[in-house]
Amino acid sequence: MKNVIIPANFFKLLFICLLVSNFSALAQKTNIWIVRHAEKVTTIAKDDDPVLTAAGQKRAEALAKELKGDHIKAIYVTKYKRTGLTARPLAYKAKLLPRVYDADTAVVKQFAKTILKNFRGNNVLIIGHSNTLMPLLNAFGSEMPFAGLDEQDYDMLFKVTIKDNGKVELAIDYYGEKHHTNEIPEKYQPEINHPESVRPFTNY
Repeated sequence: MKNVIIPANFFKLLFICLLVSNFSALAQKTNIWIVRHAEKVTTIAKDDDPVLTAAGQKRAEALAKELKGDHIKAIYVTKYKRTGLTARPLAYKAKLLPRVYDADTAVVKQFAKTILKNFRGNNVLIIGHSNTLMPLLNAFGSEMPFAGLDEQDYDMLFKVTIKDNGKVELAIDYYGEKHHTNEIPEKYQPEINHPESVRPFTNY
């Protein structure tokens, strides 16, 4: 049997490659997009689980278009139809089955920990409600730019970035057709935080 002699330089190169690979994995950012469900039907009395309006369906398509290049690895929705319908266009394009989560404030921090554990270094979309988005941001260690969203705030897309050193950054922008009451504070707008980059979302 012939002995194969492997040069010492080969092992050095292998070690460097493994080191760089591990460092890259650790240096990855985790991006969490958080958005309210799209416009819902409000004309049916006593309907606790309405579907989307035509404008809401259009916004759901706009969301899919907005995030199509971001390689979303998981989509989370609540038990209500309006969140699932908001997720549907992107879920179809990304070939993902949305997962249902509990948006109750008592368990949302544990939910955030689970996301960060299971999807570290990846991109995740979470769809919630006007009264659950700020608690979600807080659960991921982000600042809360509003006390709460107004009932007419439908067009804001929140992006929480968790870096490998634990630093958390928040960027917010509008997407789709204009439909909001609150204005985004300047400090959270992408072009304010990163003026050297092209604004990634829809301009008004």
